[in-house]
Amino acid sequence: MSKANKKIKEKSEKEKSNLKVILENCSGDLLNSNKETQIKSAGITLIALVITIVILIILSTITINFAFGENGLVSMTEDARDITTEATEKEGIEMAVADSKIKDITTPDREKENLEESLRSQFGNDANFTVTENGDGSFFINMNDSQRSYYVESTGEIIAQSEMIEIGTAEELKAFRDEVNSGNTFEGKYIRLTNNITLDINEEWEPIGLYPAENTSPADETNKPFSGTFDGCGYEINGIKINATEKGHGLFGLINNGKILNLGIGENNSITSTRGIGTITAVLYNNSQIVNCYNKASITVTRYSGGIVGSCQLNSTIQNCYNLGDITLIDSQAAIGGICGQITNGSQVYNCYNDGSINVNNISSEQIGRNSRKCRW
Repeated sequence: MSKANKKIKEKSEKEKSNLKVILENCSGDLLNSNKETQIKSAGITLIALVITIVILIILSTITINFAFGENGLVSMTEDARDITTEATEKEGIEMAVADSKIKDITTPDREKENLEESLRSQFGNDANFTVTENGDGSFFINMNDSQRSYYVESTGEIIAQSEMIEIGTAEELKAFRDEVNSGNTFEGKYIRLTNNITLDINEEWEPIGLYPAENTSPADETNKPFSGTFDGCGYEINGIKINATEKGHGLFGLINNGKILNLGIGENNSITSTRGIGTITAVLYNNSQIVNCYNKASITVTRYSGGIVGSCQLNSTIQNCYNLGDITLIDSQAAIGGICGQITNGSQVYNCYNDGSINVNNISSEQIGRNSRKCRW
């Protein structure tokens, strides 16, 4: 081999060796790059997986809450079903009441029995219900199977339990009082007690319904009367503290075209007034009614005061009530009574009695209760 050929061969082998090194370096770089890409890709995949899981959890939580939460689909469905069931039941009661009203025309002394017969005709002989007669032409119906209640007004109007306002604590009674005294008359509304209530005897009671001292008539527009139906449901209120120097005091101050039913005032109260007062209400006005109520509290008063009502005016009625509390007159003014102190303008008190003592001097019996019938004083 010539020198020239040998040099060419050596150069060729050296170039091959250099090329091999270059290829090996490129291959290494490519492998390293692939590893980094794989690691990065794995990281991205893991992050995506975590995000996906989080999204699924959020979506599943939303789905569960939507289905089963407090305002979820299941709850809404149950509420809708209850509303529909109550509406159907109320419609049945409306039909029964209408049917009983027809029967009352021929047998007016069997109102409760007529209603019970009509309810059985509507809901079946095995229907489980209780009818309570309030004594003023209205009724309270408990449908025991559905555990729903209905108030039936003497006119036939029906108020379902979902439409009633229920009061079971002293705080709720005071909140109701504040609402009335802010101007809400509760006309057409039915309010009922669900428990005995004891107020704070150390706290002066502001009456439900305001008859301000500067006003001269129960009809004054600036008065804040109660005009709804308040049903005590046989429960009793204690802890009333009244030490009044102005008119319009009692549990209620002014009732205008309203009604109080089945309510008791207990003996644990402290009530004194130098102006007209009644334990249930100071003024009963404009076709208002108090039915099936009683008082056990002793009171110290001046004129226009009574064990149940202070002044009964303008075709209002006190019926089936009694007073057991002692009444003491602290001056020589007249117009007091065991049930009511003043009765005017077509108002009446009947089927009531007083067994509390009335401590007065120089007062004629004519001034202690008038316009009353079937009453025992």
